[in-house]
Amino acid sequence: MIRSIGSILSVVLLLAIAVLPAQAVEVGETAPEFTLSDTDGMSHSLSDYRGTVVYIMFFGYS
Repeated sequence: MIRSIGSILSVVLLLAIAVLPAQAVEVGETAPEFTLSDTDGMSHSLSDYRGTVVYIMFFGYS
C-alpha cells in the first residue's frame, strides 16, 4: 500500500514538473496547489496530503 502511494506520488510529481510553469517558493511558504491524474486515471492533489510528509525526488537521465 505505502509502496503504491509512493509510486503514484512519484508519477504525479514528475508530471507536475513537466507541465506546470516554474514558480519561485521561498523557504517556509506553502507549496503551490496542483492536481494531476495518475496512470490509473485517479486525480491527486497536493492538498490531499496536507499534514503528511511529501518527498519530492528530482532526477534526470542523460
